[in-house]
Amino acid sequence: MLNLKLNMPFYLMVFYGSIMISAVLVLRGLLKNRLPKFVFPALWSVILLRLLVPFSLSSPLSLAVPGFALDSSFVTADNMIQTAILTEGSAIAEELPSAAPHNEASYNEASYSEVDYSTSAKPRTTDVIEAEAAVSEEAFCISYSDNALQFIQSIYAPLVLFVYFAGALATAGILLAQRYRYTRQLHSSLLVEHNETINTLLREMDMGHILVFTNDVIASPLVCGLLAPRIYLPARMDFGNTELLRHIICHETMHIRRRDNWIKCIMLITLCIHWFNPLVWIMSRYLAADLETACDEAVLRLYDRGDNAEETKKSYAFSLLAMAISGSRPTLLYSAFSRTEVEKRIQNILHYHKASTLLLAFSVCLVLSGSVVLATSGQAPFYPDLTAYCSSDSCRWGVRASLTRDALLGQDAQNRAENVIFDIMRADTTNDPDILEKQIIAALADEFHVEKNAFTLDISLCLSSEELYAEYEKWGLVRKDEQNDMTLLYNGETIRTYSDKMIGRYMSQPEGTYDITVERNRLGEIVAVSAFREGDDVYDRRTQELQQSSQRYATHGGMVNVHLQEDEPPEVTDTITFHNYSSQ
Repeated sequence: MLNLKLNMPFYLMVFYGSIMISAVLVLRGLLKNRLPKFVFPALWSVILLRLLVPFSLSSPLSLAVPGFALDSSFVTADNMIQTAILTEGSAIAEELPSAAPHNEASYNEASYSEVDYSTSAKPRTTDVIEAEAAVSEEAFCISYSDNALQFIQSIYAPLVLFVYFAGALATAGILLAQRYRYTRQLHSSLLVEHNETINTLLREMDMGHILVFTNDVIASPLVCGLLAPRIYLPARMDFGNTELLRHIICHETMHIRRRDNWIKCIMLITLCIHWFNPLVWIMSRYLAADLETACDEAVLRLYDRGDNAEETKKSYAFSLLAMAISGSRPTLLYSAFSRTEVEKRIQNILHYHKASTLLLAFSVCLVLSGSVVLATSGQAPFYPDLTAYCSSDSCRWGVRASLTRDALLGQDAQNRAENVIFDIMRADTTNDPDILEKQIIAALADEFHVEKNAFTLDISLCLSSEELYAEYEKWGLVRKDEQNDMTLLYNGETIRTYSDKMIGRYMSQPEGTYDITVERNRLGEIVAVSAFREGDDVYDRRTQELQQSSQRYATHGGMVNVHLQEDEPPEVTDTITFHNYSSQ
């Protein structure tokens, strides 16, 4: 399913266009001599469309939006804290739930109404308090960075805009001056009215309305004009050479029929807009050359009949050589014979063979598929969140659904997606997150008639306080006071810090005998509890970190930010690990 919008930012048009140009240049280098010549002008035309029209065509082939393209407009106030936690890479960020931030609305299957997370699946304990402190500190840093960035932008943005528009105007001025100079040379041209050979050739090409002029200044035949194109022939040309005249008229009328002057005009506009991009200038050179070779091939295909095909190729090659320009005329201004590529063109002409049906079919498929890929590979930034965090009493897991591309989902997409998720949760009996993910993605794809890869899920373990502490009690972790979630006991002694990474909990207090780490398997079941005491490397390291965080707390006026490096547990000699074999 395609989703077309006209919302592509200019910098992404430049980015995607540059990638497309590079891809076609590589393809041209590999297959130029093996494919029909019309292939590459068609692909260049798609790139011109990408560079000039701010369309965003999302499809299953679309690439992810580049990280530098995402801006704060796609982060709302509701998920600002969550974004700050998840992107900063701290230990608290890793241990808080990615799908269910404390301050965000959670939907319960019974009411579908907004619930305060302090009384729902995840209790608001010191993990939340310290997370808020950490986020406050990070938010301060982010705010400071944003202010600095805005200050820099306020200074340099006008300068960048001035340089851009100055360059665009200078490029347009140079190109217009060149065109004006060459157009003046055509003012003294004389209309060819009574040359029966030319008139007959034009009628054979179904171009009897085209006017032909002669000019004693120009050195080579050319076509000028968009709405009323005209053919200009050099006065020095041998008008008595019927074969030469036939080849020239056929070549120039083929340019008119293929609208090559329109393509070149669009290329000139693209150069003015993207004057700063060297790939666009490289593209303009190859586009002009590919239009000429494609026109040569079209002429040869027109005369490739009978037994005299080889003689026709040689004769056309001689005509091309005789009329090629001696010099470097800017071929984007006109469709003209040019000596710049004449050697390669003659080689292509002499080696020309009529393409087989299979090769033509392959070329058409390449153009169509290449156009689709080039047109839909890039997409504009979009808002990826599809649902809120969904939790159900019948499931141990909470789910948030997001989009990987800007898919067209229809009306009331969020409620429809949440209904699908809750239906799967109620019917699930496995409590296996992998199975749950497959079922939800398949159901979302059926609901919205979009490919499965358009959706991604963020699944986290979601337990009520009663369920959580019932599990902890089996492993010797109990609350000091059932009305107080702040303090835990282990073997009757106070726990200073404890972390349960999968459930997204971290609690700490200044004094305590143990530091506890709860380990779970992929089904969310507790498989081990590691306890560290004074004298263990882990305990001592955390003591230092807590002291440092206390100092930062005083420095920042109450902001606490504790970083625990759980990803790299150190080797300890006195570690008590308890395994509940009956539950495995």
